[in-house]
Amino acid sequence: MDTLSVLNQKELMIIFTYAPAGLGHLRVTDALYHGLPKNVTPVLLGAHDESIGQIHRITSIYAWGKSIMEIVQQGLIEDIFTRTYRNWLRGHTDLLYEQITTLLNQRIHIAKTLLVVATHFALAHQIAAIKEKLSADKQIQVILVVQVTDDSPQHMWYVPGADLTFVPSYKTREQLLNYARQEKLPPINIKVAPYPVNPDLAKYLTADKNSQRNLQVSLTHNHPIHVLFPVSGAATQLNFVNKLTVLLKQKSPRFQINIICRNVSYTQKFITEMLKLSFVKLITAFHRREIVSQYDAIYQETQILLEVTKPSEQAFKALLKPNQVGGSILLFSEPIGRQEYDNLAFLERHHLIPTASEHKYLWKMAKTNKEIKPELISHAREWRGLILPLHSKDAADFIWWCFGQQLFASMLKYRERENFDKREIDDNGVEIFWKEIADFLKTHK
Repeated sequence: MDTLSVLNQKELMIIFTYAPAGLGHLRVTDALYHGLPKNVTPVLLGAHDESIGQIHRITSIYAWGKSIMEIVQQGLIEDIFTRTYRNWLRGHTDLLYEQITTLLNQRIHIAKTLLVVATHFALAHQIAAIKEKLSADKQIQVILVVQVTDDSPQHMWYVPGADLTFVPSYKTREQLLNYARQEKLPPINIKVAPYPVNPDLAKYLTADKNSQRNLQVSLTHNHPIHVLFPVSGAATQLNFVNKLTVLLKQKSPRFQINIICRNVSYTQKFITEMLKLSFVKLITAFHRREIVSQYDAIYQETQILLEVTKPSEQAFKALLKPNQVGGSILLFSEPIGRQEYDNLAFLERHHLIPTASEHKYLWKMAKTNKEIKPELISHAREWRGLILPLHSKDAADFIWWCFGQQLFASMLKYRERENFDKREIDDNGVEIFWKEIADFLKTHK
């Protein structure tokens, strides 16, 4: 019997909730959607509060906004902020309750179980607050599942009332549980599972496509080098992206630049500038969902070698191997916010990027254009990404130096370390997620 057959039941309704805070929450939702059985059709419910997205943009772009974000993500102030915001969310649920009851009433088959998967803590807290009322009013079992979208134990991710919460590491799990004990919050079930990466990106390349990716690191072959820049939902670091694309093309005509960007008011100037560059393939769309789909599509169409990205949820594509569709080498720009530093710490802890001292050494060697020790080239086979220097010129120099040192060539010959913890490092996080939920549904009828 299919382990996921319980998800096919007509009496089960699945709702995905997300918030317009960048693209990360929607990317994770999309990955989880791709892991469902083909005949299961979930409902996507987004938060109507656009202020969430505006706050996200302010705290991502402006220096003062970043400072405020960092203050409320640490220590006593985080505890006060979490308590205040959690109480506010749980007290403002009327619209969400109306939306969900409308969705339930519109179903042809009357639902007996409602499964809500939340990839943002705001809607998760609100769902938790109305679970009992929904259950009583609609005579339905309500199950709330929370997927934490960074390896960051920020206290807002502890959602009292959640039935299952998935986190990417034991470290985050323990820190959230410690916080709950200190605050005397009701216990919840927190499970560790590999971060959910889109199963389509985890498929293995054909021999021909794998060869095309490997030809890009050759110093003698003139194969185009495909680089992808997915502009963040908050459209941060646009000046860095603009300059880096031009500088890379100056390094070599082999560079083929692909940029995916939302077409909104605050990206208009950037889009206009990119359209002037004949070597840039620019993909734009207004809707966030379309941007996520276009991102997946370009990996299906093109053997991307390098992806220059923020260390947000994209950092977890490091769980993929170079011979998989989404297994490009990840080049991380400057981290913004505690969660991005935490994601880099996760990668460093698992040896998927160099240590801080190794990064400093690499940047120094690149700056002086010197050769690195052969043993480090060999060590690079364990890495899936690198952190770029801060400024665009230094970043371009570093990338080109990595080609000359055969660092990228070594990284494409990825060698998995022994004794990896499969609950943290694996490419089947989506499969594990749904198996855990299927088991939960079977035992909680």
